[in-house]
Amino acid sequence: MTLLENNLKALRGRDPLLAAAIEGLPPSPHVDLIQARNGETTARLGEIMLHSSYDPSREAGEWADAMLAGSDGSPVTVLGLGLGHHLSALAGRGVTGAVIEPDPAMLRTAMERVDLTDALERFTVVTGVPQDLIRRRHGALLSRRVLAHPASLRVHPLLAELDAYARALPRAAGGGLSILVVNPVYGGSLPTAQHCAAALRGMGHKVTVFKSETFAQGMEFGEAFRFRESRVRYNNGLSAMLSQGVELMAREVRPDLVLALAQAPLMAETCRFLDERGIPTAFWFVEDKRVLTYWRETAPWYSCFFGIQQGEFPDELARIGVSRYAYLPTCAAPEVHAPLELCPAELEEFGSRLSFVGAGYYNRQHFFRGLTDYQFRIWGSGWPDNSPLAPHIQRNGARVDTDSCVRIFNASAINLNLHSSTRHEGVAPDGDFVNPRTFEIAACGAFQLVDRRSLMDGLFEPGELETFGDLAELRDKIDFFLKDEAARHAGSGRGRARVLAEHSYRARMTELLATMIAAFPEIAERQDQRLQDRQEILGSLNSHPGLGRLLDSLPQDRWYDIEEVWKASLRKEGPLSRADRIFMALGTVELNLERVPE
Repeated sequence: MTLLENNLKALRGRDPLLAAAIEGLPPSPHVDLIQARNGETTARLGEIMLHSSYDPSREAGEWADAMLAGSDGSPVTVLGLGLGHHLSALAGRGVTGAVIEPDPAMLRTAMERVDLTDALERFTVVTGVPQDLIRRRHGALLSRRVLAHPASLRVHPLLAELDAYARALPRAAGGGLSILVVNPVYGGSLPTAQHCAAALRGMGHKVTVFKSETFAQGMEFGEAFRFRESRVRYNNGLSAMLSQGVELMAREVRPDLVLALAQAPLMAETCRFLDERGIPTAFWFVEDKRVLTYWRETAPWYSCFFGIQQGEFPDELARIGVSRYAYLPTCAAPEVHAPLELCPAELEEFGSRLSFVGAGYYNRQHFFRGLTDYQFRIWGSGWPDNSPLAPHIQRNGARVDTDSCVRIFNASAINLNLHSSTRHEGVAPDGDFVNPRTFEIAACGAFQLVDRRSLMDGLFEPGELETFGDLAELRDKIDFFLKDEAARHAGSGRGRARVLAEHSYRARMTELLATMIAAFPEIAERQDQRLQDRQEILGSLNSHPGLGRLLDSLPQDRWYDIEEVWKASLRKEGPLSRADRIFMALGTVELNLERVPE
């Protein structure tokens, strides 16, 4: 058998689909194969040598020994394959794990020229996968010990980014950052902001929330003005005031970074103020770029822009000066969106054979007319009173809160999920984002029929969601699944497992923070200094009477500030220690500060 045949046999035993794909590929036309001085095959890509021109095996062995220093023998993830000499060196030392190689043709070239059978039996190969999918679907691989092949990092910027991201992951997941979250004033993105803050706190970060929603009535008051110019000037003035409030809060809490959600009241001046003080800003745009186009003006203000769409969106952002864009799809909060045991009264109130929760967008008003012969309940606002759908509208078209949504999802045999469109009468053919409802229904362990989306394949595997493309297909699937309860339960169970594994707010916030930390090393430096200070304090407890007892009374799973410390002292029973008195004095000083910090 040839080298290629032997290697394909080894790969087939671990990944038959990849083996079939590689067998049908030509070798890379960009790689120059060279005979090293010791007779082995080495390679060059452009001006970069992938392995030693003298002794590739010896170089690979030295690299492996250096990388494995202090290793506990657990699986590793290697970034970059090259011709695989370094992978063979790891396999020869009994190491197992995975290797990420962006170019499948490189794998084909390596398999033709180097015996990789031992390595391919020990390592899973991830190739030809977009970076965002590697982060999400293969995130566990990046949480392992990551070994970077230096030449491959020089060849593939993607691998260099993954290397920085992998080093940032434990920092993102480990807590210890101070984060200012700026909520929108109102709208569907407000619950998203609240879920983000809760997830960040749960990860152990110190979270301060600027609650813009407090001013929702003030925004509504603007509608009382008769002239449009008056309304615009009023709203702009209120937005400027809120943005100045964010600046003042940032001066007081000195966050490591600021996270703003869609339509948060942040102005360019505040973003510049934060940037000048080394505080990076992240904006998560959880909206359809075609419907809400304010991103054209605001996106360049932020250090990093996150969105729920791909396609041409990154190029459009680049043209207006956005240098850092990351795809970050919506998700669910499993602690909120969860299976429920409903009582008979709740089943009566919220249950139906077929239901929909959402606003009455143009396409939904037209599409749902084809379902009026079903027992169909529609929940949400914006639905017209004088239409064939009127008998199906619940609560007179009132907005549905999160708690009721979760009960509806759990009580419905089939949850219909049709993404919104203001231009089409049915399924939007250019559906390039996945709405939160997709993840929320799945997290509840409830069954749904959702219109097909171009990004769905990267988020769910076949069998985890049931999709439809037009009204005829939807009706066929409604009829089938209404009769087959077992099939509904099987599909909903698989969908829930996927959301719990990959699509929670904790997972999204980990990804967002790791992206920010990788891009802005000063965040990590501040985190390191804070951790060092903490260790020094813990190491000197005996020198400060009462400090140990005081710290034991505070939360152990997250960071806290001086206010929480002195308030803990106030709650104490019995005599105050020296440490208690010091923190209470510091609290008094802080409360009486008259100047805003620069």
